[in-house]
Amino acid sequence: MQLSRLESRAYEKLKENKLFVFGIRDLCLLFDVDKTKAYNIVKAMKKKQLIRNVGKGKLAFRDADDLVVASALNWPSYVSFWSALSYYGLSDQMPRKIYSATTKYSKQIRNFKYVTLSRKRFFGYTKIGDIVIAEKEKAFADSLLFPKYAGGIREIEKSLKNSLENLDTEKLIKYSFRIESKAVIRRLGFLLEKLKHNGGKLERLRGKIGKGYELLDPGLKKKNNLNKRWLLDINA
Repeated sequence: MQLSRLESRAYEKLKENKLFVFGIRDLCLLFDVDKTKAYNIVKAMKKKQLIRNVGKGKLAFRDADDLVVASALNWPSYVSFWSALSYYGLSDQMPRKIYSATTKYSKQIRNFKYVTLSRKRFFGYTKIGDIVIAEKEKAFADSLLFPKYAGGIREIEKSLKNSLENLDTEKLIKYSFRIESKAVIRRLGFLLEKLKHNGGKLERLRGKIGKGYELLDPGLKKKNNLNKRWLLDINA
């Protein structure tokens, strides 16, 4: 595959600057060329299958990992929910969509799904290589807040069971409190108890459950199968 001098320079410069997702304007600024020239560079690189469209008028390298692309496509964001659980090997299911948490609303872009969180809930993420992703504990806390983006409560339970030996449950509880959602605290407490986890920690969770009932899985119909200890309708 023969690249022109400018195409080769563009390819190397984009890689060097870690512009995994970029647009025409980025090329104009990076190489001091006009839009016509930038479009021609893109056209040539597409023809040689070096780059691909990823939506929102943006492009990415053909071999770029979608988990890397996800955060760059809608910033700020981090990979979470089912995608993070799968990445860490806690879920044996590989979701078709890439689920990310963000503070900046975005419609779904191709296979990238962005879930908007308030700024106070946007924490607990790290960088692994070039992937911006939730810590394991935050991936669970986010998933318990919105179970439908993690395959439902049963998939979360299965993932939690797979990870308890290597999970920092103190951090998980801390993050669950910090999210400030009684539903998260109740769901976490119920699952930990079901999985026969440390009783002392469960009482700390029980002290924060508040009043009234919530659905164990908000994506399913209510069953009125009420659990008085965790104030949950066990509908899954």
